[in-house]
Amino acid sequence: MEPRKTLMFTKKDHLKALAKNAVSRLEQDQAIALNPRTRQMVYQDLFLKLEALVLTDEDIRERILAELGQKSEQLGETGQTESDQYKAAKAVLMAKLGENAVSGLYYQRPVKTVAQEIARFLMSHAQVEEVFPTDEELEKSIVDFLKRFNPDLLH
Repeated sequence: MEPRKTLMFTKKDHLKALAKNAVSRLEQDQAIALNPRTRQMVYQDLFLKLEALVLTDEDIRERILAELGQKSEQLGETGQTESDQYKAAKAVLMAKLGENAVSGLYYQRPVKTVAQEIARFLMSHAQVEEVFPTDEELEKSIVDFLKRFNPDLLH
């Protein structure tokens, strides 16, 4: 009997962990300096930023259902079942995400672009006291972190 493949489900909690771990990693690497009393605010604000940049499985499901709702008349004429329609629409959406899907996270833009946005966010956030590396070094650190971050390993 073949081992069952574990399915990854991206949730809002994964984005919260991503935000917290990214900020913590940059702080540990002495790339940024934060006031410990306001650190939680930076985590929360980055999470809110990431919500717009990363799709969860629920977001994907809602998009597909909305798209199917808009096309329900056309699809009804094809004789496909709703399940087939959903699977086809999901396959199209996942193909659009393509290489932007990394470790079960569905980035809506290339990881480098997301890293640039996170770097800009950190440089302009009132609670980030200091950013030490150059823009390019910070972006590279964030890209490396995003590529290695795996929500499956969160326990």
